[in-house]
Amino acid sequence: MTYFGKYITSIFIKYIIKSKAAPDKCISLPVRKIYPKFDSASRCEKHSFLEAAKALESQGILELIWEKYDKKNTLKSLMCVNKNKLFKSVGKTFPRLTIKRIKNAAQNLNLLSESSNNGKLLSFVIENLTMMEIEHGINLEAFMDFYKLTEELYNNSYNKYDSELLTSRYSLLDGITPRALSIKLYNDSKRIDLIKKLFSRVVTRAKKKGIRVPDFSFITRSFPETLISGRISIHFKGNKKPMINSAGYIIGLPLKTIIKITKILAVSEDVSSERPTVLTVENKETFYALTGCKKYSCLLYTGGYPSRAVVALARILSKCGFKFFHAGDVDPDGILILQELAKSVTEDITPVCMDADTFNKYRRHGRKLEQSVLHNIRLINDRTRAANGITELLKLIESTGLGIEQEVIDYGHAAASSKR
Repeated sequence: MTYFGKYITSIFIKYIIKSKAAPDKCISLPVRKIYPKFDSASRCEKHSFLEAAKALESQGILELIWEKYDKKNTLKSLMCVNKNKLFKSVGKTFPRLTIKRIKNAAQNLNLLSESSNNGKLLSFVIENLTMMEIEHGINLEAFMDFYKLTEELYNNSYNKYDSELLTSRYSLLDGITPRALSIKLYNDSKRIDLIKKLFSRVVTRAKKKGIRVPDFSFITRSFPETLISGRISIHFKGNKKPMINSAGYIIGLPLKTIIKITKILAVSEDVSSERPTVLTVENKETFYALTGCKKYSCLLYTGGYPSRAVVALARILSKCGFKFFHAGDVDPDGILILQELAKSVTEDITPVCMDADTFNKYRRHGRKLEQSVLHNIRLINDRTRAANGITELLKLIESTGLGIEQEVIDYGHAAASSKR
């Protein structure tokens, strides 16, 4: 195939893949949309372009549309009349044919039973695959590998302690790592990552439509955990005796342990409020600096935006009556983290040292914020803006373009305990 032949077919393939038109509809493109320099091109280039277009017409792939102009026939547009032949001409399969093959194979193997969660998911996937996703690598082999993975996750998900405190069904398989599972299923340690990547978008669409999908977080090799400190007792499902942290040590808790917790109670006698309190802290350095603080019943480390472990533990604390306070970076992302935590526990959280006074005190130590970070201010909702000191703080951030990192802030005065 000539240079212009390859060029014309590539333009049509890109357009068809992005198009939402019916599969059997002919696609017509103006010549000047295909080849914008057509009018100014040399006579030789125009001739080469026309010869390539005519060659594709002779193969039954395109139809040339002409119009009369100044008593001359001028090429107006090119119309693709056979998409199957178009893709075949460059060694590819028309995506719709691939989807049809996948569906036929799934039906023949009885994989689409509406009585099973996996059958419902696979049916949705087949009916909602886009040509772009097929172009990126989904084929029958990939679909069958996706079936193997979802079947394994549905059948072996870790749901012994399934809880409403979790943001999604927890599916860490016991005794096997993601790479080991990949070898078990495909005899290839990296195949599982590719399958997750190929099907991630259509799985997200399925989830939004209410299809119960397995939790693929296990494959991301993300093992969420967090830190908590304070004089608290932690009660676990199935254990009569709680774990009492009478010395207020820092405790590391992975999500796999958190989901077994039934309640957390304050045992400190030094807190300044009848209602137990928790201070969530964004940065680790500040969290460690504040662990001796007696003002709050306990401290919870968020590590930036709250992970599933942080969310699950925060919900337990909220359920057990803890009042929430939060200390974080004095910038748009720090405020958005406060907002995410408030959504997780469905109650207002009082910001600590996230106000105009703190900003002005440390302004000379502030850092210039990227425009993309400043743009995130639009994501801060009215409820968060109404929190103590946030509205005035946002005005300063916008007017100066600066942000204050939490690590430079001295919390000594804010963490001081008032004896009852």
